[in-house]
Parts: sequence; structure tokens; C-alpha cells
Amino acid sequence: MQYYKHTDLKEKSKFFPRSMISAEISTFDKMVTREMEKMKIGKKNNLSKKEREALDELREDDSIIIKPADKGGGIVILSTERYEEESLKILNDPETYIKLRKDPTEDIAAKFHQYLDEGEMTGILNDKEHKYLKILHPQRPTFYHLPKVHKDPENPPGRPIISGINSISSRVSEYIDKLLQPIVLRTKYHLKDTLSAIQELEKVSWQEDHILVTCDVKSLYSNIPHKEGMESIKKHLEGETDIPSEQKEFILQGIKLILENNYFSFNKEFYLQKKGTAMGTRFAPSFANLYMSTWEENITENK
Repeated sequence: MQYYKHTDLKEKSKFFPRSMISAEISTFDKMVTREMEKMKIGKKNNLSKKEREALDELREDDSIIIKPADKGGGIVILSTERYEEESLKILNDPETYIKLRKDPTEDIAAKFHQYLDEGEMTGILNDKEHKYLKILHPQRPTFYHLPKVHKDPENPPGRPIISGINSISSRVSEYIDKLLQPIVLRTKYHLKDTLSAIQELEKVSWQEDHILVTCDVKSLYSNIPHKEGMESIKKHLEGETDIPSEQKEFILQGIKLILENNYFSFNKEFYLQKKGTAMGTRFAPSFANLYMSTWEENITENK
């Protein structure tokens, strides 16, 4: 918690008639001010000196990696060797990732800048939008994984995450997500949370022969085929009357650009994700929800 120096009431008195400030209040203010001046003002630390020293040692220890657990809110400490083994196990999947020979940032940035410049020239983006979306000095996305200790506490598999803050595609992804989110909310099988699921189930008239079935998709984000994912987005956009056709095409071009240029670095090496979309990019949840909505509709309509 940060403490701030108290402002002397005399400084405020010039804004108010002196008659409005009683002697009692003035005396109280002086007493409080004197007491606060005796205190050491600054950030309050609830750790002891030894605890702070131990924390600093952990930060500087290159032999371990500390990450939050994928689920449950816990903290996981892994040896650096074990963490990197799992990272490379994920990245060495040839169906999902490919190692690049060099840093592709400059080439990919040129593609995104051209895309945004065309968007401004055609009037899809105004000047303010164009300036915001066009990142002139992008950060390189980085890879890390979160240990899934709920699946294996001894040798937890990792959930891959791409940290793309201020990357070349980050704001385009944000822009697309803003446009896709309302569509997600209107899909036939959308459930906001557990409470909404319970409310929907309460509407069902259960019979003795009914069976409740659930399913889960393994590594959904990284398993969505680009072609089928794009077709799903296109299908949902076709039903939107409030979005001009030119903007619909612009959205699809942006999604294709993000999916096909989803690169990142790990241990000074660069990789490209060939399939699916990365955990961490802004529009990924909307992209996955719309893809699964199409899949669910196909399953239920062809029963």
C-alpha cells in the first residue's frame, strides 16, 4: 500500500473564508500532520528482511522456473531443464509449429502495414483508427507455457501461451475481436457462464430416457484448421446486416493475416504456428466460439 503525505489545511484555507475553518479542526490538522511527518512515508512491505532476501534469491535462481498453474490459482516451481523440455516437446510438434530460419518481424510488419493502409484508403478505417492499429515499433511475441498440474502433478503437461503485447498483430486482433464479440453473444448455443447453463437446463422437461452429454475439445485453440475456421467466420458475418460488405471482407483478410503470420520467439529461436490460433491473441476466444458454434449446429441439425 502506498501512503501519501497529508496536505496542510492552511494550504486549503486560501480557497475558503477563515470563518469556515474552526480552531478545533485547525488544531487537529496540525496534530495529524506532525504525527505523519514522524512516520517513514513510502511503500509498506509486509515481508520480513529474511523473506525479502529469500524472494530475491528465487528471482535470481536460473535453475528454476516459477509459473502460475494452468488452473486452480496455485504456483508451480519447475526446474529450468524440465520446463524447457516440456516447451520443446510442444514446439517440436510438426503439425502445429515450424522453426523459422530468421526473425520475420520486419517482413510481417510490412504485410500488416500494407493491410491497414489499404483499409484507410478505402474508407474502412478512419485516420484515428489507422494510427492506433498501425504499430510502428512492434514487440516480438514470446512463447511460454502454464503447467497443467490438475492433469499430472509430477510431470505436468504445458498449456502453450503466446505473449503478444504490443506485437504487430495485437491491435488488429483487438479490432477484430470488438466486431466479433456481439456476434458470439447472438449464436444459438452461447452460454455466458455456469449460471446461464443451469437456467437453460431448468427450462428442459426431463424424461426418463434423456441423457445429459458433455464434450471437451483437446487443445481447441491450436487445433482449429485455418480453412474451416475462416469458413465459419464468413458464414456468421453473412448474417450481419449492420456490417458493410467491404468491412466484412476486411475482417476476413485481417483474420487470415493473423493466422498465417502467428510467429513468436523462444530461447532466441523463432517459430511459426501453422494450425489454429494462439492462446493469448485477443480475438482467439471469439474465433474459437464461432467455430464451435458452427460445429454444434452441424451436429444438431444432422442428428
